Amino acid sequence: MLKNVIILGAVFCGFTSSVIAQQNNPIDEIVWLQSYTPPFHINKDPHAPQGGICDNLTEQLINSIDDVKHTRLIVPQERINKHLSEGDNVCFPCVIHKKTANALLQFSNPTTVYPPFSVLTTQQLAEEIQKKHGKPIKLIHLLSDESFVYGQAAARKFTPKINKIIENTTVHHKASLSWSSENESQAVIARLSRGFLDYTIDYPFMSDYFVNHSQFNNIVSLAIEEDTREYVLGAVGCAASAPNNFATKALNKINKALSTQVLQSPDYINSQQFWLKNSFPAFDKYYKEQILNAISPANDELIGTTIPRTVAQ
Repeated sequence: MLKNVIILGAVFCGFTSSVIAQQNNPIDEIVWLQSYTPPFHINKDPHAPQGGICDNLTEQLINSIDDVKHTRLIVPQERINKHLSEGDNVCFPCVIHKKTANALLQFSNPTTVYPPFSVLTTQQLAEEIQKKHGKPIKLIHLLSDESFVYGQAAARKFTPKINKIIENTTVHHKASLSWSSENESQAVIARLSRGFLDYTIDYPFMSDYFVNHSQFNNIVSLAIEEDTREYVLGAVGCAASAPNNFATKALNKINKALSTQVLQSPDYINSQQFWLKNSFPAFDKYYKEQILNAISPANDELIGTTIPRTVAQ
């Protein structure tokens, strides 16, 4: 009996030592996920040399974290969740920040500030929709109005409140869903621009992107009553179920690079202003308060020294 106890103790100690050793092993690679989802990630564009909203962030993190290998993996949007849920050693630079981790993701410190959601429609329909449903738009009334056709990407989700409104108005019985495997948002906007849909829900800077960087230049954004947030925080998310405590180790490196280099970089701030400020005039204010001042109150005036935006008005 004593012999068995000794053997079991030795096995347990060996197992525990193995687990501890694995947890203490440094990570040697971060795989950065991205997909063709403009304006978050874009192909080369002479009018946007800094890349998409998350491209400059990824580039600066790769350049700042020099003790691991970095690999970019471009995949269709639906494959991102697959890599995350399967616990691969992956990070995705374009997620909404949450204070606590969930089953899929651990989150970095906040990286940027987005505006609340809006209704996107065409210039031709905007006045009619506002006349019937107000300024800002009463979304629950619009979604219940069967004279307008709503469309969205099939997997698209919004805030819990907006999701519940969509469910309660049974809009999916008369909605048009896009099942495109790549860049679903653009597929929705293309159908909207061509008159197959009347409106969708998305961030207001999406209309700026399509007006200034595509042939779909008749898209406008209308504020909605049901999203009362002043801003939405962005973040980097790493796979929570990856082995060897990967997410925590990767985010330690990422957060250090964010606070010491990236978030106060004029190039990075300019890249965010380029895409966000036109439809989000309070961007500078909230970036100071929520991003720069979280690093150090001494950074309060930094944003005023950045390069002006050059996006077309």
